[in-house]
Amino acid sequence: MPSLTELKPYEVFEYSWGTAVKHRNGDWEKIFLKPNGQEIDVTNLNVILRDNGIEFFADIAER
Repeated sequence: MPSLTELKPYEVFEYSWGTAVKHRNGDWEKIFLKPNGQEIDVTNLNVILRDNGIEFFADIAER
């Protein structure tokens, strides 16, 4: 019997400014900026991603 591959609970979203990886629990994990692929770890940050950019918040209440 063939071995099974474990599926990871992640989704990938493409924007005009780059690509973002989101865990299925709703938390953003990584952002990769165009054109050089610079990686930003946003695991413990409060962010909102939009087509025109990234918003960083100090507190969830600011949303």
